[in-house]
Amino acid sequence: MNTSICIGIDIGSTTAKCVVVDTSNMDILWSRYERHEARQAEKILELLSQIHLDLPQFSPENIKAFITGSGAGPLIDVIGARFVQEVNAVALAVEKLHPDVKSVIELGGQDAKIILFKENVESGERQIITSMNDKCASGTGATIDKCVL
Repeated sequence: MNTSICIGIDIGSTTAKCVVVDTSNMDILWSRYERHEARQAEKILELLSQIHLDLPQFSPENIKAFITGSGAGPLIDVIGARFVQEVNAVALAVEKLHPDVKSVIELGGQDAKIILFKENVESGERQIITSMNDKCASGTGATIDKCVL
């Protein structure tokens, strides 16, 4: 089989997200969003095992894996993934899939990220301006989660 796939993993402070994309046409073949209950490595193993069961036609040489999130560090070498900083990952995805978007607010469990897409008045090029609230949990996913429990 000539088709290759890309596995994107985001392991944050409260949840694990995983998506498998066919790189030839960008179709999403598989995805999950699950709480890891402070068991990040175990949850990623569970998700990767499920991908293997659900998509057995793909061999390791046809798979590229990328990982992001606050829990990614200890898992990079173990699973052989390439690290992508999460704000960059979001900005790249928005640029590719929604080039008309002007701003993104991404609420993580520990922080809030704001990404603005603005046109440079001198050059006409699209600029990406980022900021992150990582000093205070107020307004993050964990705080909102606690309010609704």
